[in-house]
Amino acid sequence: MSLLAASDLDQTLVFSERSSARDVADLVAVEEYEGRTISWVTPRAWALLADLVATGDFLPVTTRTPAQYARIRWPAAPPRLAVCANGGVLLVDGVADAAWTAQVRGNLAAAQALPAVHDVLARLAAELQALVPGSGDPAVRSVEGLFAYVVLREGQRPPLEGPRLGELTALLDGWGYGVSLQGRKLYAVPRALTKSAAVAEVVRRRGARGFVGAGDSLLDVDLLLAAERAWRPGHGELLRSGWDDPGVVLVDAAGAAAGEVIAEQLLLALR
Repeated sequence: MSLLAASDLDQTLVFSERSSARDVADLVAVEEYEGRTISWVTPRAWALLADLVATGDFLPVTTRTPAQYARIRWPAAPPRLAVCANGGVLLVDGVADAAWTAQVRGNLAAAQALPAVHDVLARLAAELQALVPGSGDPAVRSVEGLFAYVVLREGQRPPLEGPRLGELTALLDGWGYGVSLQGRKLYAVPRALTKSAAVAEVVRRRGARGFVGAGDSLLDVDLLLAAERAWRPGHGELLRSGWDDPGVVLVDAAGAAAGEVIAEQLLLALR
């Protein structure tokens, strides 16, 4: 029975200029948006990703929408399977699997309706804009009708221990949602919507014996804990929040260098 390698993408395997902690002139561009490059990997990570995808057992697992995921450039053909929208969408050859979509909708029936969550985030966005005059309006977006997030502008990122973020977390927790602050994005995601559930479905369909995993944020915790082995980079939300687990390896690298280490470890696990 085969083993799968399921990994988060942003700030785990692919990196923005800010999160790369490297001169991007020395990196390989993997994403273009509105005429500019926005994501990179190291040259060695690029080669490792080629080998990972070639195994047929590599599964990208991301909070990105399918459209955002489609912007990622792979060394050859993309992986046949991918998990998007934090587990809400299972792509098979680039097409959303209808059976999984229906199952996810049923799982989320008990959570507060998304429009109410969207309104709460919009009010928070207005407060943040008022705190930083001239910073621009934080954009509130919904993803596939499943969860919502705020794109924060410069200077609008609330402190992790701040009272406003604590109040928001407590409110949304009562509604069945978790809060995650990743870079400039503040997410509100139903607790029933998980990356690990989607990966477990792929494991079941493939008849695999399990999976190894990697991730950097609180939205990756369920994935990391469900994996047979898992890695996290020396940066990101998990590190800032103080999260730790003895079964999850904290790699001794940060930025794009960490992505290289994680890609190597995932490949070694499959081999």
